[in-house]
Amino acid sequence: MKFIRIAIVIFGAILVIFIIIKLLPDEKKNLIKDINNLKNAVEKEDVGTILNYFDKEYFDKRYLDFDGLKSTINEFLNNADSINIMMSGLKVWIDSAASRTIYAHCSLGLRVIAKYENEKVLVFGGVIQPASVKGYFRKQKENFRIYSADY
Repeated sequence: MKFIRIAIVIFGAILVIFIIIKLLPDEKKNLIKDINNLKNAVEKEDVGTILNYFDKEYFDKRYLDFDGLKSTINEFLNNADSINIMMSGLKVWIDSAASRTIYAHCSLGLRVIAKYENEKVLVFGGVIQPASVKGYFRKQKENFRIYSADY
């Protein structure tokens, strides 16, 4: 009788753990979803949504801060039409999830083509091979935001 009770408790605990793992959102999936949402926002030329995916404290290795990034994005979107982004080899890592703030990074190949004055132009990336990009993210509220990048 005691054995059956122990077996039921163990089975119940395993079942609860399995349900919790399956029902909790996977941060890697959330990061991939946010990256794809950012890509779609750029292709739709939605400045507000694009800037929501960048941290206000953004600063990259080329000394570009959030205000510089904002003006660069606005200038690009004002001059370009029909933006097409091609991503390849997307890999994501969750760096820390123990604290309240979740940090992550990704690497991917990126190629951006846009229309300038009715001609298609390669804006970013190589003709044969996409450019390698690394993004560093911090989760704030509901989505991940880029706080730095290597490109």
